[in-house]
Amino acid sequence: MTFTKKWVILTVVFIIVIVTSMVVILNTVGAKKVRRGNATIVFLHGYGSSARASNKLADATQSRLSIRNRKVIRINRDGKFKINHQQISRAGNIFQLEFTDKQTSEKDETKYLAHFMKTLRMQGIKTISLSGHSMGANVGLRYNMDKTYQTTAYPKVDKLVTIAAPFNMGINYPNMKKEFQHNRINKKTQLPLYQDDNFKYFYKNRYNLNPQLAIMNIFGDIGDQSDGVVTNFSSQALRFFVSKKQRYIEMSVTGEHVQHSQIRDNQTVTRQVAEFLNQ
Repeated sequence: MTFTKKWVILTVVFIIVIVTSMVVILNTVGAKKVRRGNATIVFLHGYGSSARASNKLADATQSRLSIRNRKVIRINRDGKFKINHQQISRAGNIFQLEFTDKQTSEKDETKYLAHFMKTLRMQGIKTISLSGHSMGANVGLRYNMDKTYQTTAYPKVDKLVTIAAPFNMGINYPNMKKEFQHNRINKKTQLPLYQDDNFKYFYKNRYNLNPQLAIMNIFGDIGDQSDGVVTNFSSQALRFFVSKKQRYIEMSVTGEHVQHSQIRDNQTVTRQVAEFLNQ
């Protein structure tokens, strides 16, 4: 074999080794980027529900992020709960909150959530992600719009998931005005023609929302532009509160299992939520 042939062979082998090494390094870096196993995720159920309502979402998230520590935290009518430092892991957590008083208001739930968040921060948790269904979504948004909780005494919220949220009234609420069923945009103001107290609060405090907060807004459509309880127009009202700089993802889900109380267990939804929380 001539010197030239040997040199060519050695050069080819060297190039193959370098390329292979680079692929291994890139794959390793990629794996680190997508894995958020040290994240802390808090799930909030809807009005009159329980922690069981977030089981499917928690299952998918726990599997996708490989988080071992998972706890149900029950909060009583006075906002009190039991948790110790051994139940909070620096290696990642999934907390499913349960408000045992089924008639707890949004304002009180927000306040109780803040107390829980402060406890997490005292135990070294600096960043959390929130996921809420129905009224739980409203509570999550309220928490992120209250400047009181945007200090170093509370964890920073990096992601918010809202599912089937009644940001501006639903269609089956007691004593609800019928006009909300067919709400529309006022051409002069470019805002909803009919606005409930929730919408007014969110719109007034929209500038308190951290523009770095990533938001995924999910709602179901059973075929009449509602999930059977909340109109899509109401859920989509979140558009009026986010800034142009916000990372905002909106997802309408059709087909089977998209009714208000079913959508939280919908496999497409649970998978997409887990993927979003993993980013």
